[in-house]
Amino acid sequence: MAAERSLLLLAALVSACAALNARAPPAQEGLRLGGGHHATNASKATKTMAVRGHAVSEVSASWTGNVVYAIFTSAIPGYHDALLAQLDTWAARPAAQGRYVAVGGNNYPAAWQEAGVPGNILRSECRDDLSSISCKEAALLAEGAARGADWLYVIGEDNYVHTGNVEAFLSSKDPDEAVAYGTVGCGKGLFCRDSELFNTLGGFCGGSGYIISRAALQLLLVGGAPRLHAIYDNTRWPNDMTTSCQLRKHEVRLAVVSTMFGFPMIGITDYEAVARGFFLTVHYVRPAAMRWFHAFVQGAADSVKRPLEEAAFDHGCARGMGGAWLGLAREYASCLASEGGRKAGTWNNRRVSIARP
Repeated sequence: MAAERSLLLLAALVSACAALNARAPPAQEGLRLGGGHHATNASKATKTMAVRGHAVSEVSASWTGNVVYAIFTSAIPGYHDALLAQLDTWAARPAAQGRYVAVGGNNYPAAWQEAGVPGNILRSECRDDLSSISCKEAALLAEGAARGADWLYVIGEDNYVHTGNVEAFLSSKDPDEAVAYGTVGCGKGLFCRDSELFNTLGGFCGGSGYIISRAALQLLLVGGAPRLHAIYDNTRWPNDMTTSCQLRKHEVRLAVVSTMFGFPMIGITDYEAVARGFFLTVHYVRPAAMRWFHAFVQGAADSVKRPLEEAAFDHGCARGMGGAWLGLAREYASCLASEGGRKAGTWNNRRVSIARP
């Protein structure tokens, strides 16, 4: 139980977020909110929104009416390596289409901004520390609302996202409904105690990220960007708890999606089981494992997968997953004994049941 509680806490702390460099805002046809006035029914036909106190950036010009993948990052080499692994794999297509953004702090190296597709990685004005994640998230939420993204998927660098499945899942959903999707139930009794809904049902468990609709983004920004920043910048809560609390207070429905996986996987047979089923995202995926996993999801030839597997796994166990940072040393030893589940042993990692919706 102690290990499980520590994993839930870690998942809450690694919610994805971003903040964008501001420039002079272009003229926008859209709904102007920010003086305390709620959206009317006429806003249903409006995608963009003039957010008081927030100037949009050039990188988000392609967001209107689209699914956008938003990642926060840091000026630490390990995080940069993870970001490059995303851009090499699942993020290549949305990045090329201008629908992927990663944002670092005010010390983010200029040379790193040219990695992948230029313009998708930005330096923000926020500090580059744990307490500044909420600052970055508030700016990203304002950017998403102003640009009229249909859906904003907030995740981290160690998430693998099946973009085809995400976009198929969202194709039947209405972005003008005040709704957000994710893994729900974290933080009950610990955060947002003045919200009855939060106390009863909890908020998002940030490890699998959360997908926020356009209508929900506009509700969060109804008071303008400065008001949202005042809330986010002056709290010591994990940012997924802050966002969940604000969504609950604006009566946004937090919907559970069972195929957004926030738990760590070690054994190769678990990765294979997830890849063969219908999933939206997996978490705690190391860069080498991400490249192998992408090849497996894409149905690459064995000659392609074999060297990637050798780089990603040790006797069928994902390299780097046995470190103290996750507290899985015992589970990793059990994995090694059974070669990731490929032979009889004591391997007892979380089994995953995958069903198509």
